[in-house]
Amino acid sequence: MKTVVVVGGGGAGAPTVRQLSAKLDPFRHKLILITSRPHFTHLIGCIRAAVTPEGGFDEQIIMPYDKLLTNGNGTIIIAEVSAIAEHGSRGGGTVTLDNGKVIHWDALVLAPGSRWEGPMALPKTHKETKMWFARWQTWFRRAGDILIVGGGAVACEFAGEIKDLDPDKRVTMVHNAERLLNKTYPNRFRNDVQQRLLSRGVTLILGDAVPEAALTSGKVVTRNGITLTPDLIVPCRGPHPNTELLISAFGHDVLTPSGHVRILRTFQLPEHPHIFACGDIADLKEQRQIEKYLSHAAVVAKNVLSLLNGESAQERYKGSPETMFLAFGKSGGASYIGYGWGMTFGDRITSYLKSRELFVPMIREKYLGLKT
Repeated sequence: MKTVVVVGGGGAGAPTVRQLSAKLDPFRHKLILITSRPHFTHLIGCIRAAVTPEGGFDEQIIMPYDKLLTNGNGTIIIAEVSAIAEHGSRGGGTVTLDNGKVIHWDALVLAPGSRWEGPMALPKTHKETKMWFARWQTWFRRAGDILIVGGGAVACEFAGEIKDLDPDKRVTMVHNAERLLNKTYPNRFRNDVQQRLLSRGVTLILGDAVPEAALTSGKVVTRNGITLTPDLIVPCRGPHPNTELLISAFGHDVLTPSGHVRILRTFQLPEHPHIFACGDIADLKEQRQIEKYLSHAAVVAKNVLSLLNGESAQERYKGSPETMFLAFGKSGGASYIGYGWGMTFGDRITSYLKSRELFVPMIREKYLGLKT
């Protein structure tokens, strides 16, 4: 019996397991998901969950794995992987868990996601996560002057959510580029996002930065000499790919200078055809968003099946259009859909597409097999 091990039960790992569970023959194959949390955490909803208890998103974004495995085909192990080993060029190897248990694999799928900071650096258990959100909700409620360090999508949404919570709160964003977001998106959309935040009373300090040491200080002096005295500092400088395990196993050569895993369009690691990497850690010329990871999962699942049947992996990932849906509270936001010339939308459409429900029903159904 051949064993498929998937490491990581997040936005890429969970749908990969679900697709494999539906296709693997339980009499010929064993499927194992190793994940550090006993539940799925819907990161998109974490921003509102951290800012306010309204809407109950601090509970909604914690989703069970009850229906992840089709017909119960597979096993879920709650543990951390401490080491990866490969046994020669023919494939196969082992993963070692933090409890010392060693698990054999014939095909290995790595989807460990990213490391976050600030309110997004969530603990592991359900109880700890609820306490974490409650703590941040208290801090946001009490703070009258809030500094957000960063200008990407997460930073923009935090600013919008805080202003939705209380328009009178002073919110300042410091971002090292001259525009919010990044160059993936057209300037007309980036300018529109800036104007929407400015119209809500958010102060933007662009082309500047907050020194690392100032993140824990009551007084902040930016790189350009601006002095700020916030009640609360919210670091939103972007995630880092969770790739330490690969470095330990195969050295730094498996990573790009940005720290992502070098992959083929089949999601296989070059020189390691029985190891796949997908989701946040994969080196792809696209923005890392959960909406794309169903497509990652479909390609990985098909290629894993091919390898188990003694065939080569032929399915190739063709990429996904770039989109951006920014929720600025329950009824506002800005959206970009990169089809054709690139379409942009404002509060009304964004509220319908994302802001009200934060994709919770879609994630529950399509990624986890749960009822909406």
